[in-house]
Amino acid sequence: MSQSVYLSKTDFLKYQVCPSYLWLWKYKPEVVPADEEEYIKRRKEQGNEVEKYARQLFPNAKLVETKGSEARRDTEKLVADGNTTIFQATVFTDSGLFAMADVITYDSEKKSWTLFEVKGTNSVKKEHIYDLAFQKSAFEEAGYVIGKTGVIFLNKEYKRKPSIVASEFLTQEDTSNKVDEILPTIKDQIKDALASITDTPEPTSCSCRLRTRSNHCPTFKLLNPDIPEYSVFNITNMRDKKLASLIDNEIFNVADVPDDIKLSIPQKNQVEATKTGNVKIDNASIERILNELVFPLYFLDYETVSTAVPLYEGCKPYQQIPFQYSLDVLRERGGELEHYEYLSRDAKKLPAKELLAGLRELMDDDGSVIVWHKTFEMGRNREMGETYPEYANFMASVNDRIFDLKDIFSKQHFIHPDFRGSNSIKDVLPVLVPELSYKELGIQNGMIAPIRWYDAVTGAVSAEEAQVIFDDLIKYCGLDTLAMVKIYEYLVRL
Repeated sequence: MSQSVYLSKTDFLKYQVCPSYLWLWKYKPEVVPADEEEYIKRRKEQGNEVEKYARQLFPNAKLVETKGSEARRDTEKLVADGNTTIFQATVFTDSGLFAMADVITYDSEKKSWTLFEVKGTNSVKKEHIYDLAFQKSAFEEAGYVIGKTGVIFLNKEYKRKPSIVASEFLTQEDTSNKVDEILPTIKDQIKDALASITDTPEPTSCSCRLRTRSNHCPTFKLLNPDIPEYSVFNITNMRDKKLASLIDNEIFNVADVPDDIKLSIPQKNQVEATKTGNVKIDNASIERILNELVFPLYFLDYETVSTAVPLYEGCKPYQQIPFQYSLDVLRERGGELEHYEYLSRDAKKLPAKELLAGLRELMDDDGSVIVWHKTFEMGRNREMGETYPEYANFMASVNDRIFDLKDIFSKQHFIHPDFRGSNSIKDVLPVLVPELSYKELGIQNGMIAPIRWYDAVTGAVSAEEAQVIFDDLIKYCGLDTLAMVKIYEYLVRL
């Protein structure tokens, strides 16, 4: 058959998210909001770096360097010439499938090919199994006998050495049974996906309408213009069944949620705050909690970087490496605020020891350490203490003294309709301290900070651009601690 539109693995995974999303992606890509934020693109780049190491596991393999129909011809020629391991082997099928495998290797004994996908993750995930099932379907339709399938991924226990050894850095898992178990279902879905892009008119609705917010496709807003920006999808921890009952009754506004619907206490409080516009403050609990804090108060925030290929010797894949801190200190109630900061500018030297030395000098053995979302900072403190045992007791002391300022809001001692059910500092700050804002900063969130830092320290940008990035990082991390100080002072004044 003549085929002008093909279904790729990437297309198929988009179909599994939402068929309408796939249709628009194929035919009207200009209307699809970017579904790949910068940090996701960087993860993909890191995946490509992992793939380079994976290829070292197959020293005699041949790489298909061409694209499209030329890549298919080159693959067929490599197979005909007797090559038994091929990178980027490519097939197109009569039904309209297009697949490109990271690695295929021939088992002459079993007269079948093993198909591997390389993933820059430290575990095998459900989507990897779907991925392989699609690949197997396409290659088998193209005439290949696929015996086994597997995933090559990161060994999460690996600690970087000066030279990375691929066989230690990576591990493999045979996924054949898992793939074969879902293969009939995937083949049916492939047929439906092909039909959705060949026999279906432009969609005007979206199947995500009955799903929770985190499961919405990038085209949800475009295809559901009747649903407001702040809607029932924003109700905290809202589950599918509750959502379905509301959406089926065309209830989209939080203020329209019926009083008799069964909700959790946090959900009820959020809905009530939206309906009434009233602020609910438990002054007694807030006062009691704040009175338990011990001066001096240390407002602490880290910025961290995590990479698939560890940057530093002794570090694991995706280990969170603190490269920056901001520390604000209040020695006494009403005292003058002291500010301290640290920022590594070196991609070759693990920042932890220098960072810890600075904190040790600045922080006494008593005094409360105030953070926002304490499990993150506490985890980094433990890891740094393990890396440098001479600081282990100090880090344990810091963790013993940590107070999570977010608890005031997550435990609902302070409920404001404009928080919209969130306890993120980015949502609390503009309500309580509107004169402070992240919006004017060169770096505005913690996802972008490590990307910019990585560019600056690895020479991906000019020295002048790197200096701008360093300045932006100082301002961003500094605002995180100043925000906590100002929110604390607001609460003290209640």
